[in-house]
Amino acid sequence: MDWSRTKTIFIITFLLLNVFLSWQLIETHNMNQISMITEATIQEVLRENNVKIEVDLPEEDSSGLLVVGKHADLSQEEVPGLDAQELELIDKHTILSELEEPFALSREDFSSELSTFLSTYVFEGDEYRLGGFDSEKNRVFLYQVFGDKTAYTLDDEPLILQLDEHLQIVSYQQRYFQFEEQDGEEREMLSSLKAIEVLLNDQLVRPNQTITNVQFGYYSFFSPTGDVQVFAPMWRVTVDEETYLVHAIGGSVQQLT
Repeated sequence: MDWSRTKTIFIITFLLLNVFLSWQLIETHNMNQISMITEATIQEVLRENNVKIEVDLPEEDSSGLLVVGKHADLSQEEVPGLDAQELELIDKHTILSELEEPFALSREDFSSELSTFLSTYVFEGDEYRLGGFDSEKNRVFLYQVFGDKTAYTLDDEPLILQLDEHLQIVSYQQRYFQFEEQDGEEREMLSSLKAIEVLLNDQLVRPNQTITNVQFGYYSFFSPTGDVQVFAPMWRVTVDEETYLVHAIGGSVQQLT
């Protein structure tokens, strides 16, 4: 074996590796510098237009995927721990429960009492988050979470609590999603500040307005089949009285009504 030649090859390989790593370090530094300059520019535009941000801007992973949610077949699931209620399966994906005794909620300690109800009476209840109210029908709507982020559906709330006139839960209807990330290559996601820039460019944020809420979540607006929904990562941005969804991958905008 020609050890002299082998030694030379090792030295050349080592030098090439150093050059490659140095180039990667420089590229990363340059990208970080560009990102800082871009964010500074957006902040300047906001200041020049007297647009105020009243909340801390959250940050998420720089890349992500779409999420697929499939309704679990509850007729084949063991649903333990659901005592003090009468269960009926409307279909294989939907539970209808009538409580034997109403569960009282109070306005003063609503969140804590709701959490107690969910963990005690509802299958995988800890995975649901408060979504909204229907005061006319005395209903509370809740959505599931994927990881620690809420997964919203359009006109298809997974958990609906029915209240009586005394703010007591008397029954509920539940469906349960099983989530998984869609196969494919992760794509770069917009930061919260870049999502605001999208609204600026679309003139949906105008001078002298105030951004009062910025949240990250997953949203589904259509169901390819009856049992499966696709959830996209989105930034939910509230500007004064208007709320917009900015697609964190595609950058498209939808206004919530």
